[in-house]
Amino acid sequence: MFDKSLYKAKRLFADEGFENGFRVRHVHPDSEGNFGYTNWSFPESKNEPSWTILPLYSEYCLIEENKDVSNPYVLTDKGDSKVVTYNPEEKSLSLKLDASKVYKGKTTVEKFWPHLLIEQKHICDYKNIPEGDEKTFYSASSDRIAVEFDIRLTEYIPTTVPADKNVCQFVGYVYLNLVDANHIYFGFNPFDNRGPQELFWHIEAGGSNHIYIMTTEQVFGNLENSFCPVPYDVKVSDEWKHIEVDLTPHIEKILQKANEDLIFGRPVTRDEFYFSGTNLGFETHGNISCTFEIKNYNLVSYIKK
Repeated sequence: MFDKSLYKAKRLFADEGFENGFRVRHVHPDSEGNFGYTNWSFPESKNEPSWTILPLYSEYCLIEENKDVSNPYVLTDKGDSKVVTYNPEEKSLSLKLDASKVYKGKTTVEKFWPHLLIEQKHICDYKNIPEGDEKTFYSASSDRIAVEFDIRLTEYIPTTVPADKNVCQFVGYVYLNLVDANHIYFGFNPFDNRGPQELFWHIEAGGSNHIYIMTTEQVFGNLENSFCPVPYDVKVSDEWKHIEVDLTPHIEKILQKANEDLIFGRPVTRDEFYFSGTNLGFETHGNISCTFEIKNYNLVSYIKK
């Protein structure tokens, strides 16, 4: 049992309650082909947003084509494919992705996965933090690193298409950076409608496409407590599930394997890596409508007192 009273702790993500609103990425490029951002602020917002909303691979823009301009806490695009709702009392965020409005009942395209994510990048200026506790908190060498959040699945509506692939994932990543640039997308899998998934590990030698995703069982501790304990048997309810996952042993396992295969071109150690950001949300491939609500999302670093 981990005794938190023996450790100093730091929550690494800013604005855990989403109170300062979001930057929202546009889906339509400007005349030069660039995708800009517009702030979505709430009446009580006091600072610039720390979080970004990314409606990737989408047809309609949430911020430009918002249908519900009367409610400052709701963004919904004119195609009804995405709805983002902030609850100021709960300090929670609801993300709805209705991919059936994207595919319109047609067979899905293999490489086209609509996304609806939140992201926080550049959570620290690691190279310029002086040596000491503050730097160690952001380092993979801290004594314990845990992902913590509360989550509930409030809607799941599948629309099957014969011989089609219908995949709905709600996946999170933290960005584990090597100080001299390479990085690992360190993932955890709260939901996959196909049921329990195996550990996913893709490491591209000499490149930056390194992805490690923990299994649903590792995230929840047991499959019975998950949202989909068996394939396509999805459990919808108003119940909040609390997730707290120690990433430390997984990081050690990754680096051991990386060193065995010299993935980074040389042996590396935990103290050469630091946490630089996160994303969390939908990667969906199929005619499915799904809504998740999250709160208290953070990466917590612990150092012995």
